[in-house]
Amino acid sequence: MTREADHMTKSELLELGMQYKHIRNYEKAKDYFKEAVLQGSSRGAKELFELGRHFYKVKEYAQAFDCFEILSGMGHGPSTLYLGRMYEYGYGKRANVQEAFDHYAASYQQGLAEGAYYAGRLMMGDALHSEEVRDIAISWFKEAIAGGIYKSYAEIGKLYLDRGAKEQPGYPVKNNRTALSWFLRGAVHGDNLCREIAADCFIHGIGTEVNVKRGLELYGQAFHDDSVSACRSLGNLYANGDGVHKNIDLAIAWYLKGYERGDKRGRYEAGRVSYRAGQLYPGAGKEEKERALKYLNQAASLGYADAYDDLAGISREEGNEKKFVTLLKQGMKAGSDLCRKNLIDFYCRKAAALLKETREEVAPDKLDTNKDKLGKIFDDSQIKVKKAAEYYKKAARAGDDDSWAVLARMYLYIGDALEVKDKDFIRAAKNGYASGLLNTRKLLWRYYAGPGPTDGEIMHQENPKQAFLLARQLAAEGYTDFYKVLSDYYRDGYGTKKSARLAKIWANKVRV
Repeated sequence: MTREADHMTKSELLELGMQYKHIRNYEKAKDYFKEAVLQGSSRGAKELFELGRHFYKVKEYAQAFDCFEILSGMGHGPSTLYLGRMYEYGYGKRANVQEAFDHYAASYQQGLAEGAYYAGRLMMGDALHSEEVRDIAISWFKEAIAGGIYKSYAEIGKLYLDRGAKEQPGYPVKNNRTALSWFLRGAVHGDNLCREIAADCFIHGIGTEVNVKRGLELYGQAFHDDSVSACRSLGNLYANGDGVHKNIDLAIAWYLKGYERGDKRGRYEAGRVSYRAGQLYPGAGKEEKERALKYLNQAASLGYADAYDDLAGISREEGNEKKFVTLLKQGMKAGSDLCRKNLIDFYCRKAAALLKETREEVAPDKLDTNKDKLGKIFDDSQIKVKKAAEYYKKAARAGDDDSWAVLARMYLYIGDALEVKDKDFIRAAKNGYASGLLNTRKLLWRYYAGPGPTDGEIMHQENPKQAFLLARQLAAEGYTDFYKVLSDYYRDGYGTKKSARLAKIWANKVRV
Protein backbone atom coordinates (compact mmCIF):
# COMPACT_ATOMS: atom_id res chain seq x y z
CA MET A 1 0.00 0.00 0.00
CA THR A 2 1.24 3.52 -0.75
CA ARG A 3 1.81 5.79 2.23
CA GLU A 4 -1.24 7.84 1.25
CA ALA A 5 -2.90 5.92 4.06
CA ASP A 6 -0.83 7.94 6.53
CA HIS A 7 -2.90 11.00 5.64
CA MET A 8 -6.31 9.31 5.78
CA THR A 9 -8.70 9.08 8.69
CA LYS A 10 -9.87 5.72 10.00
CA SER A 11 -13.32 6.41 8.52
CA GLU A 12 -11.79 7.01 5.10
CA LEU A 13 -9.67 3.86 5.40
CA LEU A 14 -12.70 1.84 6.44
CA GLU A 15 -14.74 3.21 3.53
CA LEU A 16 -12.02 2.31 1.01
CA GLY A 17 -11.69 -1.14 2.53
CA MET A 18 -15.46 -1.71 2.20
CA GLN A 19 -15.38 -0.62 -1.44
CA TYR A 20 -12.62 -3.10 -2.25
CA LYS A 21 -14.49 -5.78 -0.31
CA HIS A 22 -17.63 -5.20 -2.41
CA ILE A 23 -15.69 -5.73 -5.64
CA ARG A 24 -14.06 -8.80 -4.05
CA ASN A 25 -10.55 -7.43 -4.06
CA TYR A 26 -10.07 -8.93 -0.62
CA GLU A 27 -6.32 -8.48 -0.43
CA LYS A 28 -6.61 -4.72 -1.04
CA ALA A 29 -9.53 -4.54 1.39
CA LYS A 30 -7.37 -6.27 4.00
CA ASP A 31 -4.65 -3.63 3.68
CA TYR A 32 -7.08 -0.75 4.32
CA PHE A 33 -8.83 -2.55 7.18
CA LYS A 34 -5.44 -3.15 8.82
CA GLU A 35 -4.62 0.56 8.64
CA ALA A 36 -8.03 1.40 10.06
CA VAL A 37 -7.47 -1.04 12.93
CA LEU A 38 -4.10 0.53 13.72
CA GLN A 39 -5.90 3.85 14.03
CA GLY A 40 -8.33 2.30 16.53
CA SER A 41 -11.34 1.45 14.37
CA SER A 42 -13.52 -1.16 16.09
CA ARG A 43 -15.55 -1.59 12.88
CA GLY A 44 -12.27 -2.14 11.01
CA ALA A 45 -11.33 -4.86 13.51
CA LYS A 46 -14.65 -6.62 12.94
CA GLU A 47 -14.25 -6.45 9.16
CA LEU A 48 -10.64 -7.62 9.32
CA PHE A 49 -11.62 -10.63 11.44
CA GLU A 50 -14.41 -11.61 9.04
CA LEU A 51 -11.96 -11.25 6.16
CA GLY A 52 -9.49 -13.48 8.01
CA ARG A 53 -12.20 -16.11 8.42
CA HIS A 54 -12.92 -15.91 4.69
CA PHE A 55 -9.26 -16.41 3.83
CA TYR A 56 -9.10 -19.31 6.31
CA LYS A 57 -12.17 -20.97 4.79
CA VAL A 58 -10.80 -20.78 1.23
CA LYS A 59 -7.39 -22.00 2.49
CA GLU A 60 -5.50 -18.78 1.74
CA TYR A 61 -3.69 -19.25 5.01
CA ALA A 62 -0.95 -16.64 4.57
CA GLN A 63 -3.57 -13.93 4.10
CA ALA A 64 -5.62 -15.30 7.02
CA PHE A 65 -2.55 -15.31 9.28
CA ASP A 66 -1.87 -11.68 8.36
CA CYS A 67 -5.39 -10.71 9.43
CA PHE A 68 -5.41 -12.68 12.67
CA GLU A 69 -1.89 -11.74 13.75
CA ILE A 70 -2.53 -8.00 13.98
CA LEU A 71 -5.83 -8.57 15.83
CA SER A 72 -4.28 -11.09 18.19
CA GLY A 73 -1.59 -8.57 19.10
CA MET A 74 -4.37 -6.20 20.10
CA GLY A 75 -5.93 -8.76 22.47
CA HIS A 76 -8.59 -10.27 20.20
CA GLY A 77 -9.18 -13.76 21.60
CA PRO A 78 -10.94 -15.36 18.59
CA SER A 79 -8.07 -14.34 16.30
CA THR A 80 -5.54 -15.78 18.73
CA LEU A 81 -7.53 -19.03 18.79
CA TYR A 82 -7.39 -19.21 14.99
CA LEU A 83 -3.64 -18.74 15.09
CA GLY A 84 -3.44 -21.65 17.54
CA ARG A 85 -5.31 -23.89 15.12
CA MET A 86 -3.06 -22.84 12.27
CA TYR A 87 0.05 -23.72 14.28
CA GLU A 88 -1.48 -27.00 15.51
CA TYR A 89 -2.43 -28.29 12.07
CA GLY A 90 0.27 -26.62 10.00
CA TYR A 91 -2.10 -24.34 8.09
CA GLY A 92 0.15 -21.87 6.29
CA LYS A 93 2.83 -22.38 8.93
CA ARG A 94 5.02 -25.28 9.94
CA ALA A 95 3.12 -27.28 12.57
CA ASN A 96 4.35 -26.25 15.99
CA VAL A 97 2.66 -27.72 19.07
CA GLN A 98 4.32 -25.29 21.47
CA GLU A 99 3.23 -22.26 19.44
CA ALA A 100 -0.27 -23.73 19.21
CA PHE A 101 -0.42 -24.23 22.99
CA ASP A 102 0.88 -20.72 23.65
CA HIS A 103 -1.78 -19.20 21.41
CA TYR A 104 -4.56 -21.29 22.96
CA ALA A 105 -3.43 -20.25 26.41
CA ALA A 106 -3.22 -16.62 25.28
CA SER A 107 -6.74 -16.72 23.85
CA TYR A 108 -7.95 -17.94 27.23
CA GLN A 109 -6.15 -15.05 28.93
CA GLN A 110 -7.87 -12.76 26.42
CA GLY A 111 -11.24 -13.96 27.74
CA LEU A 112 -12.01 -16.94 25.51
CA ALA A 113 -12.83 -20.02 27.60
CA GLU A 114 -12.57 -22.18 24.48
CA GLY A 115 -8.82 -21.48 24.50
CA ALA A 116 -8.54 -23.45 27.74
CA TYR A 117 -10.41 -26.36 26.14
CA TYR A 118 -8.03 -26.49 23.18
CA ALA A 119 -4.99 -26.11 25.45
CA GLY A 120 -6.15 -29.12 27.46
CA ARG A 121 -7.02 -31.12 24.37
CA LEU A 122 -3.56 -30.51 22.98
CA MET A 123 -2.17 -32.36 26.03
CA MET A 124 -4.44 -35.42 25.72
CA GLY A 125 -1.85 -37.74 24.14
CA ASP A 126 0.72 -37.19 26.89
CA ALA A 127 -1.94 -37.04 29.58
CA LEU A 128 -2.85 -40.68 28.95
CA HIS A 129 0.71 -41.69 29.88
CA SER A 130 1.59 -39.26 32.66
CA GLU A 131 -0.21 -38.51 35.94
CA GLU A 132 1.36 -35.06 36.13
CA VAL A 133 0.34 -34.10 32.58
CA ARG A 134 -3.13 -35.51 33.16
CA ASP A 135 -3.60 -33.26 36.19
CA ILE A 136 -2.51 -30.22 34.19
CA ALA A 137 -4.80 -31.09 31.30
CA ILE A 138 -7.73 -31.58 33.69
CA SER A 139 -7.02 -28.16 35.24
CA TRP A 140 -7.31 -26.58 31.78
CA PHE A 141 -10.55 -28.47 31.09
CA LYS A 142 -11.98 -27.30 34.43
CA GLU A 143 -11.21 -23.69 33.47
CA ALA A 144 -13.04 -24.30 30.19
CA ILE A 145 -16.02 -25.79 32.07
CA ALA A 146 -16.14 -22.71 34.31
CA GLY A 147 -16.48 -20.70 31.10
CA GLY A 148 -19.36 -22.83 29.83
CA ILE A 149 -17.44 -25.18 27.51
CA TYR A 150 -19.22 -28.34 28.65
CA LYS A 151 -17.68 -30.63 26.04
CA SER A 152 -14.64 -30.52 28.33
CA TYR A 153 -16.42 -33.00 30.61
CA ALA A 154 -16.11 -35.63 27.87
CA GLU A 155 -12.35 -35.02 27.55
CA ILE A 156 -11.80 -35.46 31.28
CA GLY A 157 -13.87 -38.66 31.22
CA LYS A 158 -11.76 -40.02 28.36
CA LEU A 159 -8.63 -39.54 30.49
CA TYR A 160 -10.03 -41.97 33.08
CA LEU A 161 -11.63 -44.43 30.66
CA ASP A 162 -10.08 -47.91 30.65
CA ARG A 163 -10.02 -48.99 27.01
CA GLY A 164 -8.73 -52.46 27.76
CA ALA A 165 -5.19 -51.86 26.48
CA LYS A 166 -2.27 -53.13 28.51
CA GLU A 167 -0.99 -50.26 30.62
CA GLN A 168 2.72 -49.58 31.01
CA PRO A 169 4.32 -49.04 34.42
CA GLY A 170 3.97 -45.42 35.52
CA TYR A 171 0.86 -44.72 33.47
CA PRO A 172 -1.95 -42.96 35.38
CA VAL A 173 -4.56 -45.31 36.85
CA LYS A 174 -7.76 -45.59 34.81
CA ASN A 175 -11.16 -45.94 36.40
CA ASN A 176 -14.30 -46.45 34.35
CA ARG A 177 -16.60 -45.47 37.22
CA THR A 178 -14.78 -42.15 37.53
CA ALA A 179 -14.89 -41.72 33.77
CA LEU A 180 -18.66 -42.32 33.72
CA SER A 181 -19.16 -39.78 36.51
CA TRP A 182 -17.56 -37.09 34.35
CA PHE A 183 -19.64 -38.09 31.32
CA LEU A 184 -22.81 -37.86 33.43
CA ARG A 185 -21.85 -34.41 34.69
CA GLY A 186 -21.51 -33.28 31.10
CA ALA A 187 -24.84 -34.93 30.25
CA VAL A 188 -26.54 -32.95 33.01
CA HIS A 189 -25.20 -29.78 31.40
CA GLY A 190 -26.67 -30.83 28.05
CA ASP A 191 -23.51 -31.96 26.22
CA ASN A 192 -24.54 -34.51 23.62
CA LEU A 193 -21.13 -36.18 23.34
CA CYS A 194 -21.22 -36.89 27.07
CA ARG A 195 -24.76 -38.23 26.76
CA GLU A 196 -23.76 -40.59 23.96
CA ILE A 197 -20.62 -41.91 25.65
CA ALA A 198 -22.53 -42.37 28.93
CA ALA A 199 -25.30 -44.15 27.00
CA ASP A 200 -22.73 -46.54 25.55
CA CYS A 201 -21.36 -47.17 29.06
CA PHE A 202 -24.81 -48.11 30.38
CA ILE A 203 -25.61 -50.36 27.42
CA HIS A 204 -22.32 -52.26 27.71
CA GLY A 205 -21.84 -52.10 31.47
CA ILE A 206 -18.72 -49.91 31.49
CA GLY A 207 -18.20 -48.42 34.95
CA THR A 208 -21.70 -49.45 35.97
CA GLU A 209 -24.23 -52.26 35.78
CA VAL A 210 -25.83 -52.85 32.37
CA ASN A 211 -28.85 -50.61 32.05
CA VAL A 212 -30.09 -50.58 28.46
CA LYS A 213 -33.15 -48.50 29.33
CA ARG A 214 -30.97 -45.73 30.82
CA GLY A 215 -28.64 -45.87 27.83
CA LEU A 216 -31.49 -45.49 25.36
CA GLU A 217 -32.87 -42.58 27.40
CA LEU A 218 -29.53 -40.77 27.10
CA TYR A 219 -29.35 -41.45 23.37
CA GLY A 220 -32.91 -40.16 23.09
CA GLN A 221 -31.98 -36.95 24.91
CA ALA A 222 -29.05 -36.43 22.54
CA PHE A 223 -31.28 -37.08 19.53
CA HIS A 224 -33.94 -34.62 20.69
CA ASP A 225 -31.17 -32.09 21.23
CA ASP A 226 -30.32 -32.33 17.50
CA SER A 227 -27.40 -34.78 17.72
CA VAL A 228 -26.42 -36.32 14.38
CA SER A 229 -24.03 -38.96 15.70
CA ALA A 230 -26.69 -40.36 18.06
CA CYS A 231 -28.66 -41.43 14.98
CA ARG A 232 -25.79 -43.52 13.67
CA SER A 233 -25.07 -44.99 17.11
CA LEU A 234 -28.70 -46.07 17.48
CA GLY A 235 -28.65 -47.44 13.94
CA ASN A 236 -25.59 -49.52 14.83
CA LEU A 237 -27.22 -50.81 18.01
CA TYR A 238 -30.32 -52.08 16.25
CA ALA A 239 -28.44 -53.33 13.19
CA ASN A 240 -26.12 -55.50 15.29
CA GLY A 241 -28.50 -56.34 18.13
CA ASP A 242 -25.92 -54.76 20.45
CA GLY A 243 -27.62 -54.73 23.85
CA VAL A 244 -31.04 -54.50 22.20
CA HIS A 245 -33.18 -56.78 20.07
CA LYS A 246 -31.96 -56.73 16.49
CA ASN A 247 -34.34 -54.72 14.33
CA ILE A 248 -33.24 -54.00 10.77
CA ASP A 249 -36.16 -51.72 9.94
CA LEU A 250 -35.50 -49.61 13.03
CA ALA A 251 -31.77 -49.50 12.28
CA ILE A 252 -32.46 -48.25 8.75
CA ALA A 253 -34.86 -45.63 10.10
CA TRP A 254 -32.20 -44.29 12.50
CA TYR A 255 -29.54 -44.17 9.78
CA LEU A 256 -31.90 -42.22 7.56
CA LYS A 257 -32.69 -39.78 10.36
CA GLY A 258 -28.97 -39.12 10.59
CA TYR A 259 -28.83 -38.60 6.83
CA GLU A 260 -31.66 -36.07 7.07
CA ARG A 261 -29.57 -34.18 9.64
CA GLY A 262 -26.51 -34.05 7.41
CA ASP A 263 -24.69 -37.33 8.06
CA LYS A 264 -23.66 -38.22 4.50
CA ARG A 265 -22.82 -41.80 5.51
CA GLY A 266 -26.29 -42.32 6.94
CA ARG A 267 -27.79 -43.21 3.57
CA TYR A 268 -24.90 -45.54 2.79
CA GLU A 269 -25.21 -47.29 6.17
CA ALA A 270 -28.96 -47.71 5.67
CA GLY A 271 -28.33 -49.21 2.25
CA ARG A 272 -25.57 -51.48 3.55
CA VAL A 273 -27.68 -52.86 6.39
CA SER A 274 -30.66 -53.34 4.10
CA TYR A 275 -28.44 -55.11 1.56
CA ARG A 276 -27.06 -57.53 4.15
CA ALA A 277 -30.54 -58.21 5.46
CA GLY A 278 -31.66 -59.06 1.94
CA GLN A 279 -28.77 -61.47 1.51
CA LEU A 280 -29.68 -63.34 4.69
CA TYR A 281 -32.91 -64.64 3.16
CA PRO A 282 -32.32 -67.64 0.88
CA GLY A 283 -35.50 -67.02 -1.05
CA ALA A 284 -36.68 -70.62 -0.72
CA GLY A 285 -40.19 -69.67 0.35
CA LYS A 286 -42.45 -67.00 -1.06
CA GLU A 287 -42.46 -64.94 2.14
CA GLU A 288 -38.67 -65.08 2.52
CA LYS A 289 -38.17 -64.18 -1.12
CA GLU A 290 -40.48 -61.18 -0.83
CA ARG A 291 -38.61 -60.02 2.27
CA ALA A 292 -35.25 -60.38 0.52
CA LEU A 293 -36.52 -58.41 -2.48
CA LYS A 294 -37.90 -55.72 -0.18
CA TYR A 295 -34.55 -55.15 1.49
CA LEU A 296 -32.49 -55.45 -1.69
CA ASN A 297 -34.72 -53.02 -3.56
CA GLN A 298 -34.54 -50.67 -0.61
CA ALA A 299 -30.74 -50.93 -0.59
CA ALA A 300 -30.62 -50.16 -4.31
CA SER A 301 -32.93 -47.17 -3.92
CA LEU A 302 -30.65 -45.87 -1.16
CA GLY A 303 -27.67 -45.97 -3.51
CA TYR A 304 -26.05 -49.21 -2.34
CA ALA A 305 -25.11 -50.23 -5.87
CA ASP A 306 -24.01 -53.84 -5.23
CA ALA A 307 -27.61 -54.66 -4.31
CA TYR A 308 -28.41 -54.54 -8.02
CA ASP A 309 -26.18 -57.57 -8.55
CA ASP A 310 -28.21 -59.67 -6.11
CA LEU A 311 -31.46 -58.46 -7.66
CA ALA A 312 -30.07 -59.36 -11.08
CA GLY A 313 -29.19 -62.83 -9.82
CA ILE A 314 -32.75 -63.37 -8.62
CA SER A 315 -34.10 -62.29 -12.02
CA ARG A 316 -31.75 -64.70 -13.77
CA GLU A 317 -32.94 -67.57 -11.58
CA GLU A 318 -36.47 -66.68 -12.60
CA GLY A 319 -35.44 -66.88 -16.26
CA ASN A 320 -35.89 -63.17 -16.89
CA GLU A 321 -32.67 -62.43 -18.80
CA LYS A 322 -33.81 -59.00 -19.98
CA LYS A 323 -34.42 -57.82 -16.43
CA PHE A 324 -31.14 -59.41 -15.36
CA VAL A 325 -29.22 -57.28 -17.87
CA THR A 326 -31.21 -54.14 -17.03
CA LEU A 327 -30.45 -54.48 -13.32
CA LEU A 328 -26.74 -55.02 -13.94
CA LYS A 329 -26.70 -51.90 -16.10
CA GLN A 330 -28.44 -49.93 -13.37
CA GLY A 331 -25.92 -51.19 -10.83
CA MET A 332 -23.00 -50.29 -13.06
CA LYS A 333 -24.44 -46.81 -13.60
CA ALA A 334 -24.82 -46.45 -9.83
CA GLY A 335 -21.13 -47.25 -9.41
CA SER A 336 -21.02 -50.99 -8.72
CA ASP A 337 -17.85 -52.54 -10.11
CA LEU A 338 -19.30 -55.97 -9.29
CA CYS A 339 -22.27 -55.32 -11.60
CA ARG A 340 -19.93 -54.05 -14.30
CA LYS A 341 -17.76 -57.17 -14.14
CA ASN A 342 -20.75 -59.51 -14.17
CA LEU A 343 -22.31 -57.65 -17.10
CA ILE A 344 -19.05 -57.95 -19.04
CA ASP A 345 -18.85 -61.65 -18.17
CA PHE A 346 -22.42 -62.16 -19.39
CA TYR A 347 -21.73 -60.46 -22.74
CA CYS A 348 -18.44 -62.30 -23.27
CA ARG A 349 -19.99 -65.68 -22.49
CA LYS A 350 -22.79 -64.98 -24.97
CA ALA A 351 -20.28 -64.02 -27.65
CA ALA A 352 -18.02 -67.02 -26.98
CA ALA A 353 -20.99 -69.41 -27.17
CA LEU A 354 -22.02 -68.02 -30.54
CA LEU A 355 -18.51 -68.29 -31.95
CA LYS A 356 -18.25 -71.86 -30.68
CA GLU A 357 -21.47 -72.74 -32.49
CA THR A 358 -20.15 -71.31 -35.76
CA ARG A 359 -16.93 -73.30 -35.46
CA GLU A 360 -18.91 -76.50 -34.95
CA GLU A 361 -21.29 -75.73 -37.82
CA VAL A 362 -18.54 -75.17 -40.38
CA ALA A 363 -16.35 -78.07 -39.26
CA PRO A 364 -15.50 -80.24 -42.36
CA ASP A 365 -17.12 -83.36 -40.96
CA LYS A 366 -20.38 -81.47 -40.26
CA LEU A 367 -20.86 -79.82 -43.66
CA ASP A 368 -23.61 -81.11 -45.96
CA THR A 369 -22.75 -81.50 -49.66
CA ASN A 370 -26.08 -79.97 -50.66
CA LYS A 371 -25.25 -76.46 -51.95
CA ASP A 372 -28.47 -74.89 -50.67
CA LYS A 373 -27.95 -76.30 -47.20
CA LEU A 374 -24.28 -75.35 -47.32
CA GLY A 375 -25.17 -71.72 -48.20
CA LYS A 376 -27.69 -71.54 -45.38
CA ILE A 377 -25.11 -72.83 -42.89
CA PHE A 378 -22.66 -70.11 -43.88
CA ASP A 379 -25.41 -67.45 -43.81
CA ASP A 380 -26.46 -68.55 -40.31
CA SER A 381 -22.85 -68.60 -39.17
CA GLN A 382 -22.29 -65.06 -40.45
CA ILE A 383 -25.34 -63.86 -38.52
CA LYS A 384 -24.02 -65.49 -35.35
CA VAL A 385 -20.58 -63.93 -35.81
CA LYS A 386 -22.20 -60.52 -36.17
CA LYS A 387 -24.19 -61.12 -32.97
CA ALA A 388 -21.01 -62.20 -31.20
CA ALA A 389 -19.29 -58.99 -32.31
CA GLU A 390 -22.23 -56.99 -30.95
CA TYR A 391 -21.90 -58.70 -27.57
CA TYR A 392 -18.17 -57.98 -27.49
CA LYS A 393 -18.93 -54.36 -28.39
CA LYS A 394 -21.30 -54.10 -25.41
CA ALA A 395 -18.67 -55.62 -23.12
CA ALA A 396 -16.08 -53.23 -24.50
CA ARG A 397 -18.33 -50.24 -23.86
CA ALA A 398 -18.71 -51.45 -20.29
CA GLY A 399 -14.95 -51.03 -19.94
CA ASP A 400 -13.48 -54.42 -20.86
CA ASP A 401 -10.03 -54.06 -22.47
CA ASP A 402 -9.98 -57.68 -23.63
CA SER A 403 -13.24 -57.22 -25.54
CA TRP A 404 -11.76 -54.24 -27.38
CA ALA A 405 -8.81 -56.43 -28.32
CA VAL A 406 -11.06 -59.26 -29.58
CA LEU A 407 -13.06 -56.76 -31.63
CA ALA A 408 -9.86 -55.36 -33.14
CA ARG A 409 -8.83 -58.84 -34.28
CA MET A 410 -12.29 -59.60 -35.67
CA TYR A 411 -12.40 -56.28 -37.52
CA LEU A 412 -8.92 -56.78 -38.97
CA TYR A 413 -9.68 -60.21 -40.42
CA ILE A 414 -13.43 -60.24 -41.09
CA GLY A 415 -14.27 -56.54 -41.06
CA ASP A 416 -16.04 -56.80 -44.40
CA ALA A 417 -18.48 -59.41 -43.10
CA LEU A 418 -19.08 -57.32 -39.97
CA GLU A 419 -19.66 -54.22 -42.10
CA VAL A 420 -17.24 -52.02 -40.13
CA LYS A 421 -14.79 -49.38 -41.30
CA ASP A 422 -11.08 -48.81 -40.83
CA LYS A 423 -11.72 -46.22 -38.13
CA ASP A 424 -13.64 -48.84 -36.12
CA PHE A 425 -10.63 -51.15 -36.20
CA ILE A 426 -8.18 -48.40 -35.19
CA ARG A 427 -10.42 -47.31 -32.31
CA ALA A 428 -10.82 -50.89 -31.04
CA ALA A 429 -7.07 -51.56 -31.31
CA LYS A 430 -6.14 -48.41 -29.39
CA ASN A 431 -8.76 -49.02 -26.71
CA GLY A 432 -7.38 -52.54 -26.34
CA TYR A 433 -3.81 -51.50 -25.56
CA ALA A 434 -4.20 -52.58 -21.92
CA SER A 435 -5.53 -56.03 -22.81
CA GLY A 436 -3.72 -59.00 -21.37
CA LEU A 437 -5.33 -61.30 -23.93
CA LEU A 438 -4.03 -59.86 -27.20
CA ASN A 439 -1.37 -57.35 -28.15
CA THR A 440 -3.32 -54.92 -30.29
CA ARG A 441 -0.16 -53.01 -31.22
CA LYS A 442 0.80 -56.06 -33.29
CA LEU A 443 -2.58 -55.89 -35.02
CA LEU A 444 -2.07 -52.21 -35.76
CA TRP A 445 1.39 -52.96 -37.10
CA ARG A 446 -0.08 -55.51 -39.55
CA TYR A 447 -2.63 -52.91 -40.61
CA TYR A 448 0.06 -50.31 -41.42
CA ALA A 449 3.03 -52.46 -42.55
CA GLY A 450 4.01 -53.43 -46.10
CA PRO A 451 2.47 -52.55 -49.43
CA GLY A 452 -0.28 -55.12 -48.85
CA PRO A 453 -1.72 -57.63 -46.37
CA THR A 454 0.76 -60.20 -45.11
CA ASP A 455 -1.39 -62.41 -42.91
CA GLY A 456 -4.76 -62.52 -44.64
CA GLU A 457 -6.05 -59.37 -42.98
CA ILE A 458 -9.01 -57.76 -44.71
CA MET A 459 -8.27 -54.24 -43.52
CA HIS A 460 -5.00 -52.64 -44.54
CA GLN A 461 -3.72 -49.12 -45.04
CA GLU A 462 0.03 -48.83 -45.54
CA ASN A 463 1.70 -46.17 -43.42
CA PRO A 464 5.50 -46.70 -43.20
CA LYS A 465 6.00 -44.16 -40.42
CA GLN A 466 3.34 -45.72 -38.17
CA ALA A 467 4.60 -49.22 -38.98
CA PHE A 468 8.14 -48.21 -38.00
CA LEU A 469 7.04 -46.55 -34.74
CA LEU A 470 5.03 -49.60 -33.72
CA ALA A 471 7.85 -52.01 -34.66
CA ARG A 472 10.32 -49.96 -32.63
CA GLN A 473 8.00 -49.93 -29.63
CA LEU A 474 7.35 -53.69 -29.82
CA ALA A 475 11.06 -54.43 -30.22
CA ALA A 476 11.88 -52.19 -27.24
CA GLU A 477 9.33 -54.14 -25.18
CA GLY A 478 11.22 -57.34 -25.93
CA TYR A 479 9.19 -58.89 -28.74
CA THR A 480 12.04 -60.65 -30.54
CA ASP A 481 10.04 -61.14 -33.76
CA PHE A 482 10.42 -57.44 -34.35
CA TYR A 483 14.22 -57.33 -34.07
CA LYS A 484 14.59 -58.42 -37.70
CA VAL A 485 11.67 -56.24 -38.77
CA LEU A 486 13.36 -53.21 -37.24
CA SER A 487 16.71 -54.16 -38.76
CA ASP A 488 15.08 -54.35 -42.20
CA TYR A 489 13.35 -51.01 -41.71
CA TYR A 490 16.62 -49.26 -40.85
CA ARG A 491 18.36 -50.99 -43.74
CA ASP A 492 15.70 -49.99 -46.29
CA GLY A 493 14.74 -46.65 -44.75
CA TYR A 494 11.15 -47.81 -44.34
CA GLY A 495 9.34 -45.19 -42.26
CA THR A 496 12.65 -43.80 -40.99
CA LYS A 497 16.06 -42.65 -42.20
CA LYS A 498 18.38 -45.35 -43.49
CA SER A 499 20.97 -46.39 -40.94
CA ALA A 500 23.35 -49.26 -41.64
CA ARG A 501 24.67 -48.97 -38.10
CA LEU A 502 21.26 -49.38 -36.45
CA ALA A 503 20.29 -52.07 -38.93
CA LYS A 504 23.39 -54.00 -37.90
CA ILE A 505 22.70 -53.51 -34.17
CA TRP A 506 19.19 -54.98 -34.48
CA ALA A 507 20.41 -57.74 -36.78
CA ASN A 508 22.96 -58.75 -34.14
CA LYS A 509 20.15 -58.92 -31.57
CA VAL A 510 18.41 -61.44 -33.85
CA ARG A 511 21.48 -63.67 -33.86
CA VAL A 512 21.81 -63.43 -30.08
